[in-house]
Formats: sequence, C-alpha cells, structure tokens
Amino acid sequence: MIEDESGHEKALAALSSTRDGYASTHSLAECFAILTGGRITSRLTPAIAAEMVDVNVAKRLTLVSLTPTEIAAALKTAASVGARGGAIYDVLLLAAARKCGADRIHTLNYRHFAAFAPDLRDRLYEGHTSR
Repeated sequence: MIEDESGHEKALAALSSTRDGYASTHSLAECFAILTGGRITSRLTPAIAAEMVDVNVAKRLTLVSLTPTEIAAALKTAASVGARGGAIYDVLLLAAARKCGADRIHTLNYRHFAAFAPDLRDRLYEGHTSR
C-alpha cells in the first residue's frame, strides 16, 4: 500500500497473486497501525489509512476471526513456544491460518513463523517467493 515500507514489493506481489486468499481480522489492525504510525516515513491520516485497509485488504480477502476460546488457546501456544511481547501477534496470525486451512502462508517474518509453527513450515513463504 505504501511504497517506502520495506516489505512493500513482496507484500504487493503476494496480495496481487491471491484470488481467494484469507487474512486474519487482526491483520486489519496491524495494517492500520503501520500506515498511521509505523516505520514508514510518511504517516497517513487515520481516515485515509482506514480506507486503504478496507479497499486493499478487507474487500479483497476473506477475513478470519478468532473466537475468545481460540485466542486463549493461542496464548497457551505462545507460552509453549516462548513467544514474548509483540510476537503474540504472529501466533494469532498462525492460529487464523490453521483455522481457515491455509495452504500457503505469506509472511515477511519467516523466522518467527517457522519457530512458532514448525508444523506449518512447508506452507510458509517469505513474501511472494517460495523457499
């Protein structure tokens, strides 16, 4: 969505190649956070960021929500794999991928995803390139 974000090209390639993809509802909030206050040099207004997330993610992909029970299970998973701090969000994304039966999981954080979900390692792709 923003060209000066470090993973823009890989993320755009993955999103562009997806016809029937999924995204965790949590991803909407992560995108909004990056667009309004993340690492990018030009932060967007909340209104523009919300519109970009809606058009580029929410309206293009099927959204997967976790129930409170599934979130509680993900917290236990995080504890068992040693995820700390913001890494819980990776664990939540992986739980959503399991829930929807994703056969391909695109990430810009392969190392964490592989460590937190070794059972999904064969489905992980860093950006758009297969390993």
